[in-house]
Amino acid sequence: MIKLLHVIAIGALVSSALYAYTIKYETTLEAEQLQKIRKKAQRERDAIAVLKAEWQYLNRPDRLQALADRHLDLQPFSVSQVVRIADIPNRGPKVDAIGRKLEDLGLGIPTETPKDPKDRKASATTPGGRP
Repeated sequence: MIKLLHVIAIGALVSSALYAYTIKYETTLEAEQLQKIRKKAQRERDAIAVLKAEWQYLNRPDRLQALADRHLDLQPFSVSQVVRIADIPNRGPKVDAIGRKLEDLGLGIPTETPKDPKDRKASATTPGGRP
């Protein structure tokens, strides 16, 4: 019976040693993978920093102005280019010239578009007479 207890104790000791070894091996493997991921993350951060530095260099106002002067035919802004809203003419009503000619010939259905572009009241109402 004592031999059986010794065999069980030795088996438990060997199995616990194997379990501890597998845990150590898995931990080492995970640590190596973690180190690889950290190195890759650092390389990506470095690449992002390089791209940011390039963008800051390319986006400098003096460089952009020099490129615009060299490649674009831009003229200086003048005060005469500014227009007040009051100076913009109003759009006239939409006149259906073909429809009016058909109506005059008796071939079309009467529409609400005015014959005269100055007659705005007729174009502002709907067929029911509501604005």
